[in-house]
Amino acid sequence: MKILDINNLYSPTGGGIRTYHHEKLKWCKANGIENLLLYPSTKNTENTVNGGTVRGLKSPRLAGSGYNFFTRGEPIRQALKEFKPDVVELGSSMVVPGMVKQALKDIPSFAFFHSNWPETLPMSVLGINKGVIPRLFQKLSAPVMRRAYKPMNAVIGASDYSIRKLKEAHLTNIRKVPLGTNPDIFHPKMRSGELRNSLGIPENGKMILYMGRLAPEKGIHVLLKACTHLFKQKNMVLVIAGEGHWDKKVKQKTAENPEKMKLLSQVKSRAEAAKLMASADVFVSAGPLETFSLVTLEALSCGTPVAACSKAAASELITKAGGNSIYSPWNSGDALAEAIRNAAETKKEQRNEFRAFAEKYTWDACFKNIFQIYNEHMQAAKT
Repeated sequence: MKILDINNLYSPTGGGIRTYHHEKLKWCKANGIENLLLYPSTKNTENTVNGGTVRGLKSPRLAGSGYNFFTRGEPIRQALKEFKPDVVELGSSMVVPGMVKQALKDIPSFAFFHSNWPETLPMSVLGINKGVIPRLFQKLSAPVMRRAYKPMNAVIGASDYSIRKLKEAHLTNIRKVPLGTNPDIFHPKMRSGELRNSLGIPENGKMILYMGRLAPEKGIHVLLKACTHLFKQKNMVLVIAGEGHWDKKVKQKTAENPEKMKLLSQVKSRAEAAKLMASADVFVSAGPLETFSLVTLEALSCGTPVAACSKAAASELITKAGGNSIYSPWNSGDALAEAIRNAAETKKEQRNEFRAFAEKYTWDACFKNIFQIYNEHMQAAKT
């Protein structure tokens, strides 16, 4: 069996989408399935990752988003012709579906709603989260998404939030498949007193961790607003791990509060991420547009409470896990600070429950569900 994934939003240094594809490549290899991933890159490149093939196709940058973007369909169509996949999964409804529409005519094709791009792009590229421009962009984007996804055999969403957004686009061919995590890596045993000491966390202090892209759609500006309230408490230290186009503002805030804020470069391995998460007392997921929030699940798997806004999918995981650190409105620094303080008071018993909850979400279950959807439609096409 051959699976072709095409994703405009994959990046070799990315977050949740990168993790999804790398875990899928690994799972396919273990199950005798050939998996090729195509993504837009600064240059043509090809690498073996977890037993599968990841091919970058030279494409231009997408403004200040940190991503490249497919603008030419011919290289994608050529890869389709050469690879001859049994199934194609599209990770974005932007541009790509139109580029490959004719080529997919006789191939079972699926979409995974990894990003709520009609709302994310104005924030990511323009830094605008309210007003006429975002509303107009969303209005114009909805029919684009509908036309792109409607011909697909099925559109997969990972959360109730995702399903709701797909239904708002008047789609009906929707299936829900939650993502997974690796509980052996993301485990409370990864907690490190040595790491906490190296970051200057006081003996009885609280380590607050943000890990991700430093971008407005991730809510980094809300977290910086929350600092005013958090830093009134002597024992709280904020650790920020990541890079992005808010680098300068984060560095400036860190320079103003050297004892209260620690800035790390990009986290390079899953084990390093797990060590930070397990060592933290609170993890922050402030983004208002997360379609699942894999980092929230990974933090819960480490037994670490998460403070997140009520608007996006992270809140679903926290609520189901029994947490009480959801805040609203999403862009309120006061409300986020209060949610962080609540999370920091979480008892050990509750942390154990977070861990038990997260263990139910595995990558094996995720991909078994996805391939069951694939197979249903492949069988239907044969009859």
